[in-house]
Amino acid sequence: MSPSPVPSVHSEGRTRVLEYGDLTVRATPEKSGVRTEVEVANTNDRKATYSVQISIADGKGWTAYDRFWLQDVPPGKTGRDDAVIGSADMGPVPQTPKIYVDEFAPVVDRK
Repeated sequence: MSPSPVPSVHSEGRTRVLEYGDLTVRATPEKSGVRTEVEVANTNDRKATYSVQISIADGKGWTAYDRFWLQDVPPGKTGRDDAVIGSADMGPVPQTPKIYVDEFAPVVDRK
């Protein structure tokens, strides 16, 4: 069994970046919420679909989440998706968002 990946977080300008094994999440504050980009590298030898749930928080009570489905990612390729998580109605958008991976589940084709 391979060891669990170790999460790594750093900043690229206003964007917070979380790298966790084959998963990379970028969170950039905007007026209407936090633009969240998810990338998954398929390191399997068959195509795979990934269910990824991400929460964005400010550590003071502002928390929002979304689920991403990256479908039929070919072997050796990277699946990408993005969405704005949260809204200005929830209060001030976190300017240094905290990123949490609530679920990261690959489903590899059995064919």
